[in-house]
Amino acid sequence: MMCMGCMHPLGEGETKCAHCGYPAGGVNPPEYLRIRTLLGGRYLVGRVLEIGGDSAVYIGYDTQEESAITLREFFPATMCTRQQGGALVPVEGKETVFASYRAKFLTVARAVARLRDVLVVVPSYDIFEENGTAYTVAEFCEGKSLEKYVAAKGGRLSFEETRRLFLPLLSALSTIHATGLLHLGISPKNILVDTEGNLRLKNFAIPETRTVNTECKPNLIAGYAAPEQYEEGADCTPASDVYGVAASMFFALTGRHPANATQRGKKADDLLMPAEVADKTPAHIKESLIRALRVYAPRRTQTVQQLLDEMTATPAVAALIHEDDEEDAPKKNGAKYLWIIFVAAFAVLAVIMVLVLNSLNVIHLGGKEPTATTTTKDVLTMAPTTSTEFVPTPTGEALFEVEDLRGRVFAQVKGSTLSGDMKVELKGYEYNDTVPKGRIVSQTPAAGEKVDRGTAISVVISAGPSTGVMPDLTGWKEEHAKLYLQALGYNVSESLRLQVSTLEKGLVERSSPKAGAEMEIGDTVTLYVSDVAETTEG
Repeated sequence: MMCMGCMHPLGEGETKCAHCGYPAGGVNPPEYLRIRTLLGGRYLVGRVLEIGGDSAVYIGYDTQEESAITLREFFPATMCTRQQGGALVPVEGKETVFASYRAKFLTVARAVARLRDVLVVVPSYDIFEENGTAYTVAEFCEGKSLEKYVAAKGGRLSFEETRRLFLPLLSALSTIHATGLLHLGISPKNILVDTEGNLRLKNFAIPETRTVNTECKPNLIAGYAAPEQYEEGADCTPASDVYGVAASMFFALTGRHPANATQRGKKADDLLMPAEVADKTPAHIKESLIRALRVYAPRRTQTVQQLLDEMTATPAVAALIHEDDEEDAPKKNGAKYLWIIFVAAFAVLAVIMVLVLNSLNVIHLGGKEPTATTTTKDVLTMAPTTSTEFVPTPTGEALFEVEDLRGRVFAQVKGSTLSGDMKVELKGYEYNDTVPKGRIVSQTPAAGEKVDRGTAISVVISAGPSTGVMPDLTGWKEEHAKLYLQALGYNVSESLRLQVSTLEKGLVERSSPKAGAEMEIGDTVTLYVSDVAETTEG
C-alpha cells in the first residue's frame, strides 16, 4: 500500500506514514478531488498540497512511470463549483470568463513545458483536459521551500551562499523572460531548494491571479509582489519579476520579509538590513538590491540580465553600469555593457600612460567633468584624518593641477590615482536636491589649484534629495517602524498610545504626518500605536 501524502510505501498495518506523517485513511476537503481519483487513465490523485489563484495542486502517482508527480488542476474557486463526480462547472454568469482563463492556463502550461531544458524549472511532461477543466503533470521535486531552508540554516544565509544559490536562477529567469513568459509570484514560498541544494522555480500561473481587479481572487505574496501588481490597469514587465527575485535574495541574506510594497513610500529605496549582515555584504551588492527593489517601476532595475550582471561584476564595473542611474528612463540597450567594458579598458590604459608621462615630467593632465550646482545642507562628516591636510609646496618644486571631481560618481574615483599621484578621500555626505546620490558635491583643494604630488583631495558626497514621502506604516510593529523611519533620515518622537484601536497591541495605526505626505529629511514623525489588550471594532 502507498501513502497518498508522499507516495512512499506504507508498512503493513501502519495507520500513519513514517516518512511524512500523513494518515493512511487521509481525505481531501470536499471541494477538491478525492484521494485515489484516476485522471488521464494513469494518474492517481493524492493529498492537496497548495491552493489559491488559478489552481489546486496535488501530489500524485504516475502508474505507468511508477513515480511521484505533481498534478496542477485549473480551479479558480471564485468562478466554479465541483460536482459529485469531480467535474468543475462554472457558476452562472461566469461561463465565458472561466473558458477564457482556462485557455490562458493551457497557454502558460505549454510555455512552461517548452522550458524542459531550463534546469531551475521543474519539468512538465503532460497536459490534458478532463472534468470540464485542465491539468498539468510535472515531475515531483523533493526538497523544501527557500523559506524553510533559510530557517533550517539558522535564519539567514551568508552572502556567498546566497549568490551561489541565486546566480543560476537569475540566468534561467533571463531565458524565461526571453520567451515572453513572466512568473509574477517569485518568493521564498515558490522557490524550492531541492535535495542537491539547487533552486527550482515552481507555481507558474496566469497573470490574472497575480494582479488585482480581475475575475480571479488575487494570489499576491506580501513583501514579494511588485507595487504595480497592486495597481489597477498597471502593466507588469520583467521588472516586476526583478522585484520578486531581489526581495527573495534580501530575505535569504537577512531572514526578514520585506515590507509589503503598498506600505512603502512612492520612491523609497531603503530597506532594513541588520548591521552584521550589511557589514559582510559588498557595498555594490547592497546598492544593486536597493535599485532592484525600488517602488517606482521606471527607476527600478529593468531586466534580470542587468541584475545578474551586477551580481557578477566587480564593484568598479557595477558603478559604471549605473553611472547615469538617476535618470528615470530605463537602460535597456544591451550594447551599453560592451561599450562600458571598452571604455573601462581604455581608461585603464590612459591612466597608465599618464603616470608614465608624468614620471618623465613630459605632460600633466587635469581632466574636466561637468560641474554641478549645489544646495547647501548639513554635512554628515566622517572621522577626520591628517592625510587630507593641504600643505603648500616649497617654491621651485613641480606643482600639479587639481582635477575637477564635482559631479563625478564617487565609487568610480575613490580607488583611483589621479594625475600627480593624487588620491580621493571621503570627508562626509550632505543632502542635496540637485546632485544625484553618490556623486561628488564639493572638494578640497578646489579644482584648478596647484598642489604637491600625492596631495589627498577631500570630497563631500551627495546623500540624495532632502525630501521624501512618508511611508504607510499601518500594521507595522512599533520598533520596526521606528528603525525604518530612522534609516530614511527622519526623527521619531515618543509614540502616542491609543486605548481604542482595531489593531493588536504594539502595532502602528497611523502617523503624523500621514502616509503620502512630502517631508524634509530630518523632520519629526509621531506614531500612533495600539495599546489595547484586545482589538475593538470601529
